[in-house]
Amino acid sequence: MLCVKETFVYLNENLKLTTQALSDKVTPTDELEDMHHRVISSSLLAMATLIDILLGVKLKSNGGESANTESKSHLKVRSATLSSAEAALSMHKYFIDFLKSKSAAIRSATYTLLTSYIKYVPHVFNEEAMKILSSTILGAFNEKDPLCHSAMWDTILVFSRKFPEAWSYCNIHKVVLNRFWHFLQNGCYGSKQASYPLIVQFLDVIPSEVATEKFAIEFLQNLWAGRNQRQLSAADSLAFFTAFKLSFLWLLKKVPRNSVGDSSDNIHNRLITNVLVKIVWHDYLQLSLSKNLDTIPGLLSEEATTDDHQLSHKSLLVQNVRLPIYYYQDLGKCIVEILDEISVAESHLLEVACESLLRDYLDIVHQGEKLSKFQDHVDQLASFFCSLDLLVVQNGRTWPLENLARPLVIHSLPAIKSMDSPSLVKLLLNLVEIFGPVHLFLKYSEKNDDKSYVEPYLNVFNSDFVPWCLDGKHITCSSKIDLLLSLIQEECFFDQWCLIIKYIIAKQKRSVDDKISHTNDQFELLTLILQKVRERIAGGKLRNLQRSGSLPEHWRHDLLDSVAVSVFCDLPATDSHVHFLCAALGGSSQDDQVCFLSAEAVCKIRESILKSLASVLTTSTFEWTRSAHFLLLPAEHEHLKLLGEQSLLANFEMAQFAFQVFERSLFALRIHEEDSVFSHILAALFIIEWECSMALTLEEENDLEGHKEEIDAETLLCNSSDDRLGATVHLKANLAEHIHAFRQSLIPSFWNDLRSDTLNRLANILAQSVRYSVFDTRDLGIDRTAALCSEWVVDMLRLVCLDHIKLQSFYDILLSEREDWPLWVKPSLQNGHASVKFQCEPLATEETELKHQRFVAFVDKIVLNLSFGEVILGIPRNQHCTTSSSIDVTSPVSSFSRAWVAAEMICTWKWKGGSAFSTFLPSLVQYMKTESCPEVSIMPFLLDTLLEGALMHESSNWALFNVWHLSDSEIDKIQDRFLRALVALLFTTYTKERIWRESDALALFEKLLGSLFVSSTVNRKCLRTLPFVMSTIIKPLTEKMKSGEASSCTDLMGESILSWLNEAISCLSLSPREVTQQDIEDWMQVVLSCFPLEITGGTAKLVVKFDREISDAETSLLLTLFSRYRAFYASADPSLSSSGTSLSKTAELLGVKLTAVMVGYCCTKLGEDDWCFVFRILRKWIESSVLLVEEMTDGVNDAVINRTSAEDILEKLKLIACTPEELTFTFAESALVTLCCINHVDSLHESQTLQLIRSGEYAESNDKMMENVLRLFLASGVSEAIAGSCSEEASSIIASSRVVYLHFWELVASFIIDASPQIRGCALESVKLWGLSKDSVSGLYSILFSSEPISHLQFAAYSLLMSEPICEVSLVNGENPQESDMDQQSIESTPDSEKALCLRDELSALIEMPTSGLAKTDLIARDRVNVFVAWALLLSHLQRLPLSSTSRALLLSYVQDKISPCILDCIFQHIPLRSGSGGGASASGKKKDAELVPEAKAAAEASKNAIVTCSLLPYVESLWPVGVLEMASLAGSLYGMMIRLLPSYVRTWFTGLRDRSLSSSIESLTRVWCSPPLLLDEFCQV
Repeated sequence: MLCVKETFVYLNENLKLTTQALSDKVTPTDELEDMHHRVISSSLLAMATLIDILLGVKLKSNGGESANTESKSHLKVRSATLSSAEAALSMHKYFIDFLKSKSAAIRSATYTLLTSYIKYVPHVFNEEAMKILSSTILGAFNEKDPLCHSAMWDTILVFSRKFPEAWSYCNIHKVVLNRFWHFLQNGCYGSKQASYPLIVQFLDVIPSEVATEKFAIEFLQNLWAGRNQRQLSAADSLAFFTAFKLSFLWLLKKVPRNSVGDSSDNIHNRLITNVLVKIVWHDYLQLSLSKNLDTIPGLLSEEATTDDHQLSHKSLLVQNVRLPIYYYQDLGKCIVEILDEISVAESHLLEVACESLLRDYLDIVHQGEKLSKFQDHVDQLASFFCSLDLLVVQNGRTWPLENLARPLVIHSLPAIKSMDSPSLVKLLLNLVEIFGPVHLFLKYSEKNDDKSYVEPYLNVFNSDFVPWCLDGKHITCSSKIDLLLSLIQEECFFDQWCLIIKYIIAKQKRSVDDKISHTNDQFELLTLILQKVRERIAGGKLRNLQRSGSLPEHWRHDLLDSVAVSVFCDLPATDSHVHFLCAALGGSSQDDQVCFLSAEAVCKIRESILKSLASVLTTSTFEWTRSAHFLLLPAEHEHLKLLGEQSLLANFEMAQFAFQVFERSLFALRIHEEDSVFSHILAALFIIEWECSMALTLEEENDLEGHKEEIDAETLLCNSSDDRLGATVHLKANLAEHIHAFRQSLIPSFWNDLRSDTLNRLANILAQSVRYSVFDTRDLGIDRTAALCSEWVVDMLRLVCLDHIKLQSFYDILLSEREDWPLWVKPSLQNGHASVKFQCEPLATEETELKHQRFVAFVDKIVLNLSFGEVILGIPRNQHCTTSSSIDVTSPVSSFSRAWVAAEMICTWKWKGGSAFSTFLPSLVQYMKTESCPEVSIMPFLLDTLLEGALMHESSNWALFNVWHLSDSEIDKIQDRFLRALVALLFTTYTKERIWRESDALALFEKLLGSLFVSSTVNRKCLRTLPFVMSTIIKPLTEKMKSGEASSCTDLMGESILSWLNEAISCLSLSPREVTQQDIEDWMQVVLSCFPLEITGGTAKLVVKFDREISDAETSLLLTLFSRYRAFYASADPSLSSSGTSLSKTAELLGVKLTAVMVGYCCTKLGEDDWCFVFRILRKWIESSVLLVEEMTDGVNDAVINRTSAEDILEKLKLIACTPEELTFTFAESALVTLCCINHVDSLHESQTLQLIRSGEYAESNDKMMENVLRLFLASGVSEAIAGSCSEEASSIIASSRVVYLHFWELVASFIIDASPQIRGCALESVKLWGLSKDSVSGLYSILFSSEPISHLQFAAYSLLMSEPICEVSLVNGENPQESDMDQQSIESTPDSEKALCLRDELSALIEMPTSGLAKTDLIARDRVNVFVAWALLLSHLQRLPLSSTSRALLLSYVQDKISPCILDCIFQHIPLRSGSGGGASASGKKKDAELVPEAKAAAEASKNAIVTCSLLPYVESLWPVGVLEMASLAGSLYGMMIRLLPSYVRTWFTGLRDRSLSSSIESLTRVWCSPPLLLDEFCQV
């Protein structure tokens, strides 16, 4: 504290600083100026702070010597501070120069400093200082920066209070008030929130001689003028009106005291009338005088207060600017609070104010709609009364009622009733709600216990308000209903409600006025009243009704019930009927429980709704809807006839009306759902929508089929019915669309809240209705009906939340049996357990079978759309079985299982839109893979059921069953449906999907063994069934044995196979006459089924796999069996024996199959006699098939040569294609399998016996068989080529005949590729000598580009065309193998103009195909595939030709001249490249791979490999089956080979590209993938 003087010195020095003193060469000028302002303002504030602290803080007296010491020290500090402050004030001349600074911060700091001086150094303000400072401080209102206003106000108020005499040292009006008026006019220059609260304080410090009447006028005028200056925020508005209220009340209190020569009351009256009313009140009402009131100087003059009580129309102008809502709220609150204040202090002024307010209100009412904003004025008045209620009435004050509300009603009610203005009615409603109707309308009446006011009040209510409020005028109807309800009092509630109901019902319809629209329907009034009552009950807004009228039942009335029930008889119904019923019922939401009708009336309405909805079904053309109608209304059979006689339009109007009522009052109609009507209504909605969807589907199908009859006399008569049908569909669609939207809007909780019996009834009706629709629909196709009905079920179950038990009950009803379902497996109960009954050959009519097919297709669809476990087994979806107490896990099937349905489906086998293999069994497999309840298994039941059914029938011949190529199509050939179903089930689950259980297999196997013998007699049916079962279960069991997992099942099977071998051996005695061939066939079938062969491999090669590892005992028995069979065959073969016993074809076929098994399993054990027998059998049947095919080829050739017409040749070709004996191909196929086995084991084993078949006559025999196979292949191709010369359809007939024997031809193709050139040459020569109209090459091209392609044959044909010696003649027309090495000199001597290359027609047609059409085809289209394969042939041939050969030059010239390079556009359609794909030259391999999509990557790698290997063969081989990725690989290899062989051709195409992004991508791809191997190849050649 010892440095006070030094501090002041330092601050004074700072205050003397200038901008130049702070100058710095580096600092910019604007920064220097800002720095100077901060130094000055900070120094001023520091000085003010020093004064405040050192002079303003008083020390506490603690007593003692230390206190004296502190006191002395403090005195020294004060003395030093005072002297320094005085010196500073003098030095800086009262700091006046700082108040003139441009910096607001400096001026604000100066005001703060002056305030500190005035407070703590007042003695320095002598008379001289007063003269200087009074004008400056009191005239500071010219300060326009809001940042200074707070400090400025402090200075002014402190100065005025400290030195009241200072006012005399300045010109008050000129210096102070003039600037103050401008300050107010300009809204305090933006400091409203800071300045307005201080205005009253300023009024308090004004000298009394200044606060005159004139001052009051000018003050209010300028204050009011500044309210809307600049943007007015909510806080600004509140601050202003608070200041205005306080200022106005201050003036009322102060001005009379200081006025001279005027009556106090007169001044008060003028303030009330001319300010509060004509300015403030008019502004609140959004009214203004013809001149701007803000600028009238004589505001309180006599001229302005003339007794002109009425506001003329010209004097009321609407403001152009709409002020914020909070402005009017604050303004209204200001007026209310002023009136409330004067009501306490000066009641006579309140009367003056209220009279003026009433006059303005009545004048507004009088002018009415002439005022442009009449409604706004009335709304403002209503808001004013709300403010009165909130601020005054609720505090117990009565003056608003007595001085304003009641007089207002008395004087304006007739005018309000005559004007019928909504705004005025709402105002009246507000008054009633605020003050109460009795107090408002009955003058001198008070509510008391004697209720003497009730009768007069009822009279007023009945005479004045009921007729007026219910006159039905649209414009005020709603407001008047609100008013009428507000007039209802608790003491007379029932009387008033009864008056209203009776008046409405008795009211006669009036004519419509030209100018005012009237409501002609009593229902609209009732609707409006009930809706408003509901809103008030639900919202708890019935403040006037606490006991009577507070509950919905209080408002119920017999007249209401009768009107509501009669609505369904008053048709056609209108929207007003719907609205009325919905208003009376309620229930639009779950929370809306307000119903104004009795329970009896609600029940009657519900019944009427059901009947109306059900009437729609009578208009349907579908038979099943009649049955559904009977389900909904079983007792309305006679009513159905009456409904049928009604017009369609009437039925739909009834249904539409009923649905609208039900939709909008759903929860009210649900209250009494214990009866069946509610569930029937819900069911009717589903059924109506279903029927409509079926009708629309039928109409769409009819439109697609284009059934349009010609317009003749008959169709003209039918036109009216057609129009009627179209209108019906349109009406149905409209209704169904609304029903669908309604159903979708129902949340799950709605269904969960329904009673259990309601859901049961609903599910029952819907299940039966779906069944009726499936069985009885004839107009739609089976698959379309099934899909549609399954969609219904899925949609219904998704919406209706059924628990597990109800859901399974629904399925039980849905799938329950009837006359036409099921046909093969019927459920039954035996000893309380689920069982089945079999119907071997049900006596089913065509109609029964058709209905059965419909239902099977439907069951298949719902299993696909829902889940196998849920529909068939009754297992809850997404729920583990152990969590459901309803499932008995100790049982192999659940208590809800309908496994018999699965058996029926598999037995049915095929249906429209699906089959057991394509749709149903995949669903079963999917369930078994993901089953969550392994204890509940369907397989034992299905296997047991199907086996029992199979054992009741004679099985098919297993020998004809191609078990080595076991497939869906092969199983399809089994005739017996139970056996077929059993084999299909085993094949799917055991062989294909491998999801079998050993326990199931053991149980099945044991049952078979148990049924094989009845006593000691063989069960022939079981014996013939056994090989089919063994063929499917032996492979998975064999795999189990290979893994070393011994089990009871495998052990039992091994023992059984040995016993079956012995049985077969015992049947083959030495003399054929001593044995029944049937026994031989049956036991050999069983034995052969136990030694499986599997043919595997791809397009290029088929391989025979031997799936079992047999024991020595089995090998020994097999050898014995084969030896016995050879002897048996020799004795029965007419060429070998004269015994006279012929061998059956089946036994012979089994011998061929046995031969294949022996070669596969016992090849090393066979002797020379055995091999001799093997080769003789094979040659016999291969040659038979060759002979058969060549005969077909001769027949095709003759038919084409001798054809008379296109139709004739097609018929002949069809006859030829159907002629071949299937058995011949079956024998040949088995022979080829054996030959394949020989080739396979020949490459695996080395033994003395096998060396025999590799040389000598065995080798020759093998070559001869290979040649025959090749002849077979070429003959088939030539026959297709010959037929193709007629037409593509003819070619397709021949090609299709190969598809029938697909496995046979695949085996044929597998031998072609490995044939030696010598064998190929012999086969070609044989065909050439044949002398047919087409050669071998044409045949190969026919197979390669066949309309019925077989991938194995196509690759074989391609391989032959590319191999010696056929490649020499496969490219160019007219060349022979002998002429392939054409004389080079003769070619060179030929003139250039005559040199030309003529490709074969089959090749050139594809190579020269226009690319414009090809580019538009699908990426795997047959034409595109053929073109790519043709290019592969061409490029491969080009690669084979020597670089210097003339043929190569001609081929290159042909490509350059005749073939458009746009084929590369098609190639790159298969190689999707992104911008920059392939990476730069320096990109890493990983990076470039990552930038390519799979197709592009496959193509890039193929292009690289084709360049490196100079071969396209791998990509042609992998082409089939054709896919997008395979085509991309082939396209890439073609591109690589073209770059290698045809670089200029590719360059020509590339330079013509216009897509820069594509060309950049191709360039990048080529640079990364193709250029490196090309460069490497060139470097290697150097």
